[in-house]
Amino acid sequence: MKKMDEMDRNILLRSEAWGYKAVLLALCAWTLWNCGQAWLDQSPYNPWPALVLGMSVCVQGFSQIALKRRMIAGDDEYHEPNKLLWTVIAALVILVLVIALGVGLMRG
Repeated sequence: MKKMDEMDRNILLRSEAWGYKAVLLALCAWTLWNCGQAWLDQSPYNPWPALVLGMSVCVQGFSQIALKRRMIAGDDEYHEPNKLLWTVIAALVILVLVIALGVGLMRG
């Protein structure tokens, strides 16, 4: 495998970004289609596209925060709090609240 120069890396990153955006758009359309079918036709809801969509957005966001933190780890100029830890904690709190709300609505 040949070593990539800056132009090749830029092309690769752009193509990966376009592919990622296309997959997210397809997952959004699939999620909305399933929600519309479940709401209008009273058919069973398929949660998989929404779960994959949420997982991909979370992984992308968390990895971006982690990579940024790793890049500035040894620099004396930047001192910011651990955003990755606080983001994970906030995501877990939101997940617990959504599950609790869903269980409460299903029981009541």
